Amino acid sequence: MNTPSAPPSELLLQHLASIQFVVDDAGIILDASVNGPSSALQPEDLAGRPLSELVTDDSRGALEARLAEARRNKGIALRCDVSIAPRNSNRVPLLCWICADTQSSELKIAGIDLLPEASLRHQLLNAQHAMERDYWSKRRLEARYRRLLDMVSEGFIVVDDSSGRILEANPVAATLLVGTGTTLVGKPFPLGLDEEAGNTLERLTREARSVTTTVDGMIHTDSGLELNIAITYLRQSGEGRLLIRLRDDSERDLSGVEFQSFFSNAPDGILELDEQGIVLAANNAFLDMAGIASPELVEGRRADRWIGRSAVDLNIVLDHSKQEGSVRLYSTTLRTETESSVDIELSVSRAGKNGSTRVMLYVRDIGRRITPDQSVDDHLPRSIEQITGRVGRVPLKELVRESTDVIEALCIEAALKLTSGNRASAAELLGLSRQSLYTKLRRFDLGDAEVGGDQDSM
Repeated sequence: MNTPSAPPSELLLQHLASIQFVVDDAGIILDASVNGPSSALQPEDLAGRPLSELVTDDSRGALEARLAEARRNKGIALRCDVSIAPRNSNRVPLLCWICADTQSSELKIAGIDLLPEASLRHQLLNAQHAMERDYWSKRRLEARYRRLLDMVSEGFIVVDDSSGRILEANPVAATLLVGTGTTLVGKPFPLGLDEEAGNTLERLTREARSVTTTVDGMIHTDSGLELNIAITYLRQSGEGRLLIRLRDDSERDLSGVEFQSFFSNAPDGILELDEQGIVLAANNAFLDMAGIASPELVEGRRADRWIGRSAVDLNIVLDHSKQEGSVRLYSTTLRTETESSVDIELSVSRAGKNGSTRVMLYVRDIGRRITPDQSVDDHLPRSIEQITGRVGRVPLKELVRESTDVIEALCIEAALKLTSGNRASAAELLGLSRQSLYTKLRRFDLGDAEVGGDQDSM
């Protein structure tokens, strides 16, 4: 079909159409021309083949109906969408125009390959499905995020750093700052705070921009509430956001009903102290441990009246908790009202209450789980570790004496082991007389001090 003598209309059609057929009355392809993506079709392989063998089964009925209609309406072009399935090639969709020659019985078919368009449509559909999945995933995430903000007991605000306006806020934040039922979104921040709080907020904001951690402080609202505020700076896509948390510390007062129930019924002793160590409250477990009849006999007095061998122990735990925030498992003694001693462990924490700091002292009786060689007043320790573990419960002078005795006993045991239990040889090895060695054996309870004649004579 593509010859130099072809008219311009034929040449134009050859360049526009991907594939062309000339079909006779019996549906046999007389001539074919291929130009475009349907390159799996070779013109010489198509000539002489029935057109029905080339199209797919689902397109065959529609094509035959269109061919019959074109023969009845010669000179009129009819559109028909078909799919062809060449041998050893994928299925190719075609947009075909069919026209019967008015001068002969031949049919001319020109088709445009729709495979690139179908591929684009498939990619577009996949992209649309992916966007919809992302959209619904973000919607679900946003729903969970907003539900969590509504559930928490603290106020949260998101502020645009450039404009200073509130982008998001939960109901608790609105209640703390301006009152219940007020909408904060879109309003400038800060609002509802006194002048001093505004200065504090400006300082915290500058600090948050310069660090990667959360900064916090205390502010007051116009209504007189004392709030703990924490600010984190977040930068995303070139925009800055201030994430602000507001907490009403007055609602976390240690005098709450739930805490009082825990405080009174705790199995271990608890003392509430001020920063100077004065007892503000004591629970029932501590009163029982110390043998005190009522809380009034404890309140207002310094805790070192009962805690530690001297005031040093209490000062140590108070100073350490002030520096580190807490103290765990500090071993000392409790002096009861009957002048007896109880081995105890102390743990210390600090908490804010009405604008001041309270020290919570947790007292645990460990007398039942101290072995005889670990107790404060019983037998000699068996190692240096046991001696150092008794610091704070035993005076230094006694610890030094015990350390000397431990070293001496360990040396005697080593000498006896080297001499296979021969006391005479052990005494000579240690530079002692036999009588001195027997005296030390009895003192340290290291075996039968009465020497058997056979063993000494070995």
